[in-house]
Formats: sequence, C-alpha cells, structure tokens
Amino acid sequence: MPDINPATFAFNDYLRHLKSVEDASVGKPLRVAVLRSYTVEPIEPVLKLRLLLDGFRPSFWFGGYNQYVQETLNLESALYQFRPDLVLLLVRIQEVMPDFIDEFASRPPAEWEARVKSVAGDLANLVERLGKALPAQIVVQNMTLPGRGYFGIFDPQHPEGQSYLVQTFNQTLAAALGKLQSAFIWDFDAFVRAKGYENLYDPKMWYVSRNPFKQSAYPALVNDLVPYLRSALGQIKKCIVLDLDNTLWGGIAGEDGIDGIQLGQTYPGNCFRDFQKELLKLYERGILLAINSKNNEEDALRIIDDHPDMILRRRHFAAMRINWRDKAANLRDLARELNIGIDSMIVVDDNPVECELIRQAYPECDVVLLPDKPYLLPAVPAGFPAVENIRLTEEDRKKGDMYRGQAARKELEDRYSNLDEFLRSLDIEVGIRAADSFSIPRIAQLTQKTNQLNMTTRRYTEAQIQSFVNDPGCSVFSVSSKDRFGDDGIIGVCILKHCGDDSLIDTFLMSCRVIGRGIEQLMLAFIADLSRTKGARRLVGEFIATAKNQPAEGIYEKGGLKKVSETRFHADLGATSLSYPPHIRLVTAPEAQD
Repeated sequence: MPDINPATFAFNDYLRHLKSVEDASVGKPLRVAVLRSYTVEPIEPVLKLRLLLDGFRPSFWFGGYNQYVQETLNLESALYQFRPDLVLLLVRIQEVMPDFIDEFASRPPAEWEARVKSVAGDLANLVERLGKALPAQIVVQNMTLPGRGYFGIFDPQHPEGQSYLVQTFNQTLAAALGKLQSAFIWDFDAFVRAKGYENLYDPKMWYVSRNPFKQSAYPALVNDLVPYLRSALGQIKKCIVLDLDNTLWGGIAGEDGIDGIQLGQTYPGNCFRDFQKELLKLYERGILLAINSKNNEEDALRIIDDHPDMILRRRHFAAMRINWRDKAANLRDLARELNIGIDSMIVVDDNPVECELIRQAYPECDVVLLPDKPYLLPAVPAGFPAVENIRLTEEDRKKGDMYRGQAARKELEDRYSNLDEFLRSLDIEVGIRAADSFSIPRIAQLTQKTNQLNMTTRRYTEAQIQSFVNDPGCSVFSVSSKDRFGDDGIIGVCILKHCGDDSLIDTFLMSCRVIGRGIEQLMLAFIADLSRTKGARRLVGEFIATAKNQPAEGIYEKGGLKKVSETRFHADLGATSLSYPPHIRLVTAPEAQD
C-alpha cells in the first residue's frame, strides 16, 4: 500500500491517488450504502480512499435522490439487496422539512415546536426500522440552518426562532437514536458551524445539480466524518504513549528542576497545561495514557507528583518507562506490560529523531511529532487518529482504574511463589449473564477490539449481536469479573449456536487484562453445562489462528476439549465433565441458564 497522508489532500489529490491505493488494497470488504436527500456522489472517491487507508476494501451504493424514505420502507428495494455493513443517512432540514425553511412565518412557534419533534421522531423511527432489517452500523447526519434564521439577526434573540428549533430537532433525534442499537449521530451542525456555511456551500452546484457543496468542501467533510465511522466500525486506539520534557511540560526536568520547567498559568506554561487538559479528556473516555521518557525517574516523578500545575498525575498513567534506554525497546516493554499490540498505540514526542526511530522499528504504530510552537499544542489531541469513541461503555469510563488494579495485582503476584495461593488471595468473583440492552454495546465492542484471547476473531456490530440474541438457536452472554482490587466490568463474551446434537462455540473471547486467572476455564465449564440443558451431546470449538491470538492457543485443550483437526475441538458432554476452578466464585443470572 502506498505510504501517503491524506490529512492535507485537496479533492484532486484523492482522485490522483485512489487507483494506486485501490490496486494495492487487501483489506476487509465493506459495503457502504448512502441514503440521501441531496446530491452527494462526490463524496465517494474521498471516502473510499480514507476507508482503503484504514484497512477496508469498500464498495458503494447510492440511493436515489431524496428517496431515502421509500428505499427504507420497501424491504425489496435495492438497498436491502445490497446488504450494507455501513449505512450513511445524509439528509438536510431543507428537504426533511421544506416548509420549516420556506414558510416559517405561516405557523405559531408552539406549532412548529410540536412539528419539529414529530418529524425528528419519524426520522428516528425510520432509522429503527432500518436497523431491525439490516445488521449494519447506521450513521445519521443531524440538521443545521442554511445561514441565518428566517427572521435574520432577530432569530437568535428569542427561544422560539429557527435556530432554537433546529437544536430541538437535533436533541430529539439524538435522544431517540441513543436508545437504538448501532445507530449514531454525525454532528454535521457542529461541523458547519466550525467551517462556516458560506465556505462549504456552492450556489451554482446546488441550482444546477442539487449538490449543495463546493468540490473543495468534500475533503473537510470526510475528515470530520471519518472519526465517527472508525469508531462505529470498531477501529479505536487503546493507548497514547507520551514523552515528558517539552511534551507534558516545557524544559528539561533534570536541568531545570521542578521550579524551572514551563508549566503554569502564563505563556508558554499555560499551553502545556491546556495540552494536559485535552489528554485528560481522552483518559476519561477510556484511552490509556503511558509514559516513555529519557529522564531521571526521580526528577520526573517529583514533577508529576508535586508540581501544583500538573493536570495529569501518576494515577492517570497505566504504565511508565522513565529511564535512559532506547524508546523503541521501552515501547515494546510497555505493550507487553499492558497486554496490547503496538499497533493500538499512539506515540507522542517532540523529538523528530525519536519519532523516526519508532516509525522504523514499528511501522504499524502511529507516531505524532509535536509542533515546536507551544500555542499549537492544545489542538494536537483533536487530530490523534482513532481516539474518538462514538459510544462510551461503563468499562471505557473505568479503564484507568482497571489498569491500576492490574498493576496492584502484579505487585501482589510477585510476592507469591505459588500461583494457586496467589489466585486464591484475589477473591475472584465472575458473573455470567445473558446479553441485554445494557451489555450488547460492550459485547460488540469486545468482538471488534479483542485480539489476543479470541478464538475466532469474528467481528460483530451491535445489530448483529442483537440478531443472535433474537435467534432462539443462539445463546449470547457476557462475562464480568471483580476481585479485591476492583471491578473489571464485562471482560468476556461467548456466543453459542445450538445445532441439534452439537453446541458450536461461534465466539469465545476474553480481555487480555484477565488472562491467567482461570476465568477461561470457568467459561468453558459453564458453556458445557448450558449446552447439556439445550439437549446437546457434543460441544464444538474452533481456533482460527491469527498473527495476534497466540495466547488463545491451547485454551480448549486445557479446558477439557480434544483436538480433532487443525482448527476444531470436541467434548463429549455425556462422558466429559469440564471442571470449575475452585478459586473463583460464579454468580449467574437466572436467564443465563435458561
């Protein structure tokens, strides 16, 4: 695949590079359907190239002009024959409610408010119907006003103007879609306000071809849309690895000391402080932070622990390497400690030599070289690739605490010479529950992100998980874990397909954070018992080897299944009883045993 960076591409650059990238693509097939109320075909080459560079091999289908309602309601339409994996619903208030734009003075404000909420609800119902018929991720463009409101500068002066009512529409739509599986909002309104309507709109193209945008607007439009798509498709980075000197603060810890570094309320220290504030936001969204710095550890930790203007403290970092080793070796150690792949990390450094070292050693790793102007630092995290999360789970919000608990467990493990004694000391409790509306987002997220202990690495969307839940021939359940160091939340998933005498394990995965505690053995024992209640005589497992799931190899054999081919494992449920680990207390919801 050609090494190109589309961040600053103009429209013609996309056209120029598309064929060479497409010819080199070996990515995962992705069917993209575009339902629209306006002409938007120029988006295809721009979005196609971005998806190709993200590891997909996309094919596109465009619905008819302003035919999105008919195409959704007709289950025999070309939309459903295309069977998309991703649906973009690109609609504007001008087509959804033309009377609202052209005849706003014809109705009283209260009547418009009721109508706005009703139409937003109708659009949400349409999306719900689409989601029930297709196992696809659906991203819906929200509404923005085309310039000033109907009454000009008077419009924003009172809470009954068009500006207020468009926000009411967006809030109503977001609230409704928030209750659906696999349906998400693209905040087009925020994008237009940031870029300026006049910078995007092309009156000639609109009147000639019903395409509202300038050709030059499409790269910016796709740049804004791509983070939504990456997250909806499960492409999210896990960890940001940070340098310290001239990164989290200005100056050199070992030379300037805690009193001499630049960090505070005045320039340039306020730039570094605001940079840390942006990193804290990512931490609160479930992105891990780590340190990789050439420094004296004592000097660096004194600043982190004691400097009054530090935003990020020691507790915010999942792992640290503060030493004089080369940073490529440190990065490898950090990945091992955190049990994540280097390809899921973003390295941030101010030194171009160190950045190039990481790029050459680990081309799969994203590397960000910081600008040399401090006032540019706070805007940098907004451009980090694949850190936006379109839906935050409870586990995402607690991830920092979970990794601190993991570090405490490792410290305790080092004190024990006997593994069984150590495991008993943890007081592990595992909960197994049937999938429900609460757990389905996390289950889908785990299928998309888990690589190491994942027997088949099948990736599923929330809609696909829901379809399994609705299938009486399937059992889907989540596995949660907690111990005396904290609650890890949902860390495992199993999807069983019951086929006569066989129960086939379609998906068996577990977070790398809990590998080695015996939870996988408990899961297999539970699966075997559940399969017997479903009338199965044989439990069938698959192991499909990948470049990353080596830790999963041997799990089935250790759990009591016999290898019968290169990829398949069997257990005779009449003759074999899979054992539960004695050091784990199992808690199951009644529906998980039905």
